[in-house]
Amino acid sequence: MTETNASPESQSPPPPAPEKSALFSAVKAVFDAEGWAFHEIEGRAVVQAGFEAHHTRVELHVQAFPELNAVSVVSESPLSTGDPLQRERLAELTLRTNQGLTVGNFEMDWDAGRVIFRVTNLFPTEQGDGEIIRGLVHTTILEMDRISPLIVLISQAQGPELAGLNLPQLMTRLDLLPGPDEEPS
Repeated sequence: MTETNASPESQSPPPPAPEKSALFSAVKAVFDAEGWAFHEIEGRAVVQAGFEAHHTRVELHVQAFPELNAVSVVSESPLSTGDPLQRERLAELTLRTNQGLTVGNFEMDWDAGRVIFRVTNLFPTEQGDGEIIRGLVHTTILEMDRISPLIVLISQAQGPELAGLNLPQLMTRLDLLPGPDEEPS
């Protein structure tokens, strides 16, 4: 077996740390351009932010994965439940809601009894696209806000009332949707 030593000229420099990447810079540039308050998680390509929406405050984090040219936005519901019957209804809600989604998806952290929304985009280059990143953040805020009243109804219901919740019917209630001109802040 022959050992070869590559010359220093043939070795490419290591990629920058994720928090120094062009993709993470694009994420921060979107937040700066929109005037959205955020804070960075030290040593990681992650920003955290909170937004006042129609029904609730939506806390989220945005993470850049420069090695994949991907950005992921995640929000967790502030409500959680330890009641197994409520968790079952929350899981049903996430499944039913996902049937109508084209971007992102709801998940259920079963152990925590908490609903999560996650959306990820893969970009063709490490520079990303500010408009798409902005859209991912807006989508996350709007979807978590849209489902929040139903999470509250499930979290407050017990026994026969919980069993009797007609989720398909509740999901069609237009009075639970924000108005067309409402913008999260």
